[in-house]
Formats: sequence, structure tokens, C-alpha cells
Amino acid sequence: MQYRLPLGQKVFTELNNSGPTQAAELARLSGAPTVFDRVSAVASEDPVPSFLHSALCAMSLPVRRPPDDKQPIIRADGQYTLVITPKAVVQNVDGQRDLKILGVPYGSLPRVILIHIMTEAVRTNSRQVYLGKNFTDWMKRMGFRTVSYGPRGSATLVRDQVDRLFACEWMIRWDGTRATGEKEYGIKEVKLTNEYGGVDQANASFAREIYLTEGFYDHLKEHAVPLNEHAIRQLKDSATALDLYTWLAYRLPRINPQRPASLSWTQLASHFGNDGKNIRKFRQIIREAWDKHVSAVYPQAKAEFDTGLIRLHSSPAPVPRKTLLSVITPAAERTIQRQRLEGPVGKKADLKAVPINLEEMAPDDAMKARFFDAVEKRIGGANMKGWFLTATLTAPAKEDAQGDQWILTFPTKFQAKWVSDNFIQAVEYASRIAGFSKAPCIREVR
Repeated sequence: MQYRLPLGQKVFTELNNSGPTQAAELARLSGAPTVFDRVSAVASEDPVPSFLHSALCAMSLPVRRPPDDKQPIIRADGQYTLVITPKAVVQNVDGQRDLKILGVPYGSLPRVILIHIMTEAVRTNSRQVYLGKNFTDWMKRMGFRTVSYGPRGSATLVRDQVDRLFACEWMIRWDGTRATGEKEYGIKEVKLTNEYGGVDQANASFAREIYLTEGFYDHLKEHAVPLNEHAIRQLKDSATALDLYTWLAYRLPRINPQRPASLSWTQLASHFGNDGKNIRKFRQIIREAWDKHVSAVYPQAKAEFDTGLIRLHSSPAPVPRKTLLSVITPAAERTIQRQRLEGPVGKKADLKAVPINLEEMAPDDAMKARFFDAVEKRIGGANMKGWFLTATLTAPAKEDAQGDQWILTFPTKFQAKWVSDNFIQAVEYASRIAGFSKAPCIREVR
């Protein structure tokens, strides 16, 4: 069956093949002129990486305010379950301090806020997130062109959702079955932040910063999904479009190119927190979001939202790997020459290049140097600096369970998995050049 392009991708193709005039005309004749605006806004800019935790890509917040927003929300995605529980916070009411449960976050605003906060944490490689010099500055950095105050002003609505987010506790549960049939599970309970504050007064400077909890920050580093900031700005007013975009950004790059994935509309409804009572309406909303919104800002995505079934095909991530490298490279850089010879992972080092003379090296050090030289020749200097800069290569120890296998260690699970998925052939090639009996075991720091 031939893949049918959604409207957004048709306009994107027309823009590339015939130019903006013809692309705008195609969108207008299709009854959705704003599709061209979204396509051109993203296509005319180089991708800028943003990030969101994979659990929130796979399992979304409520689209609208629940009937009882004080109750926990539960989402399921295969073996994983996400539970978000609102907790009481101290507030000043008429000069008196009182405990109040604010409720769960909902709508498009908390989605945009979470992406912004997690992006800053990943970009700065720190759990301390600086929001802006004042509240208006922060909102403009998130993509809001106008900032209004008052009971229904945009700033007031953002504040409410921020407070809801910070007051909630998050639980991520994994359930599985061993080969013996025995059931097993793992649970991680975290809060987004447990320390934040600032000054918010009229005509006064405002400095606000957030400290993500160590548990959440560590988990985020391992499970951050890259998104395109320009796409987020185009979708920021639609919770459904944001959910669909982040879900596809998480799922599509992980699909086997030889075996597309299929799921029912009921399964998708479960991912998005829909009760499944009105699948026809849900299907209509998702198909419109895909056709006119998400496909316009994620032209690489290949998915089919047919009436009876959803088919997902292997697709590139929204942000090219080359662009992503410039973000995840640690700020405390050191040269590859120095890194070849010493660790531990994450240690700062002198940035001077160290001349290498293999003849004067100990045998293990010479093997390390040959290994990293061979990797760099295979993947290039940019990839080398981006992914192997903080790697440590350790010679096999006699008491190690791996026997004669070297250990290639990375500071995060995210980097270790990326290297395993994308550079394993280079690692195997370099192992042969270095003289290893087999390729190193790739691990993250434990």
C-alpha cells in the first residue's frame, strides 16, 4: 500500500519543489491556509533541540481540567505506568498561611513549561534551571508573544500551572515477566523540584530559579527525548497536537525499519488518557491534529492514522544527530588526546593537547590510544567529541565477570545506549585495530 502524505507534508514537499507561492496556494485550496505558516516557520529555521522526559512523551497530562482535579492521574504505556499525584502546598490567603491542594496540571501550558524546564536542564548539564530576569522575560523565552496579567491573563494561567506542576509527586512503575514466569517490577518515585523561589514585585527585578530533584534530574538525563523547539512554538496552543508530536518523536525513531508497528485507536486513547468512550470523536481530533498540525512541523515522520488501525513507520528524529551533538557535549570539555589515557568519567582536565608516542606507552595505554584513534577515523572528529569525549576505556580485570573483555564506560545511560545503537560497528572495527579479543562491553557509570 502506498503511503499517503498528510496535508502538512504535502505543503512541505511543495515548498521544497516549487517554492513558497505554490505551497501557500496548496494550503489555501485545501481549506487550511495556516498549515503553510507552520510549515514555513519550521522549514526556514535550523532545528533547535528541546527535550522532554520519555515518560511524558509516551503518557500525557490531561488535555483539559478533570472533573475532580484533586485526584491522581494514571497513564499506562506497555510495561510502564505513570502516576501524578497532587500534594498540598502552603499558600498565603488574606494574610494567613494555609495548606491547599492545587490539583493536577492540565492543558497545553504545563506541557510547554515542562519542555522548557527540561530543555534548560539538559542544555546546561545542571539541575539548577534559571528561568529569566522576570516573569515576562521567562514567558517570552517560552514563545509567548504577548504577556497579560489579570484573573484570566496569560501570566496568571502560567503561574497556576507552574504551581500545580511543582506540587505534584511523580511515580514511574515498570512491570515485567522473567523467563521463569515470575513477575517482577520496579518503581521510581520523584518530585520535579523540591526547591524554588524568587521575587515578584511590580517594577522590580525578578530572579527565579528551580532546582530539579536529583532523582528526577538523573532520570531525565537517561530518558530525554530530543524535540525541535520551532515545532513546539508552532504547537504550543494545542495540548493534543503537542501530545501527538512528542509521542511520535519518542516512538518513530525506535521502530524497526523492516517491521512497522501497529496499534488500535483504543490503545492510542489509553496512551493519551482518553477513556475510550467516544473513539469516533477522538479519532477525528487526532487525525486533524496530524494532518494540519504535527505533519507540518515534523515532515520526516511517517505514520498512517487510518479509520481502523494506526501504523507507525521507522522515521528520523525531529532533530538531526549532528545538531544534537552540539547540545549534549559537556561544558567541561577536554581534548581527545588527554581522554584516551585517563579517567575517571566526567573529570575535568587540562585542555592542552598531549603528544602521543605509542612506543613509550604501557601496552594497555597503547591499546587504548589505538582504539580511540580507530573510532575517530570511522566516525569523524565531531562525533568523537560529541559522544566519546567523556568515555572511559578500562582494561579487563582478572576478577571481572567479563573475563578478557574491556569496558567502555559513559557518564549516562543515554550516551551508552546511543553509542550502542549508532556506533557499534565503529567500536567493533576499533577493537580489531587495537588488538582486543572482542569488542568492549558498553556501560553507563553505576
